[in-house]
Amino acid sequence: MKVRILVAAIAIPLLALAIIFLPTWALGIITGAACACCAWEFLRCTEDKVSPRIPGYAAVSAFCIPFLTAFYNGQRVMVTVIFLLFAVMFVELMLSFRRETTLDFETVAVTLLGGGILPALLSGVVRLALRENDGIPYALLPFVIAFSSDGGAYFTGFFLGKHKLTPRLSPNKTIEGSIGGFISCIILTLAFGLIIRGFGFEVNFAVLAAYGFLGSLAAQLGDLSFSAVKRLYEIKDYGNLLPGHGGM
Repeated sequence: MKVRILVAAIAIPLLALAIIFLPTWALGIITGAACACCAWEFLRCTEDKVSPRIPGYAAVSAFCIPFLTAFYNGQRVMVTVIFLLFAVMFVELMLSFRRETTLDFETVAVTLLGGGILPALLSGVVRLALRENDGIPYALLPFVIAFSSDGGAYFTGFFLGKHKLTPRLSPNKTIEGSIGGFISCIILTLAFGLIIRGFGFEVNFAVLAAYGFLGSLAAQLGDLSFSAVKRLYEIKDYGNLLPGHGGM
């Protein structure tokens, strides 16, 4: 618990400072590097017997999508990179028939997920930062939602949790923790609204409250989804790049 809190206490302010003060291209590099690490971890955990070039393909693609988005805001870059990754993986699949052991289609699908779909979603942070007048608060909002939901669920479950939410899927999660995640997310999202309103931004608090609720729902479903993947592949953590957090 101490390690998890310490890493979060260091990483979250650094992330906020990067979004506020760095140019968009630098944010694209940071987001791309994070996506590349995610893709590498994901492939090495789920497809640990494949050649290192397969997670390498995923990592390169995962970096390029957010990075290039910083220069070419739109879907064309994303679609182009995903298409190239798609083409490369199917070439690998076809060439694998020249060997005794062929490439599993599951490996192709997992590579496309880790190297294409996930970074396409995370590159949304860069696209939000590119907004002309209100890019910074919009780019910060997904992290406010995710961290407040996760933190609220964690501490509420730790101190008050009694009823298991999904015992087989994620034994440590509780119904009380889930409710605490929703409540803390809505409260802290509204508090974020008060802060940015103090800096002159227009704020609709009813919409922010809806963002908090729906954002916490998305965050918790995402957490459970990747817990399901870990159960399927019988792994405890995706990696140790963020100690106490189970990976990037």
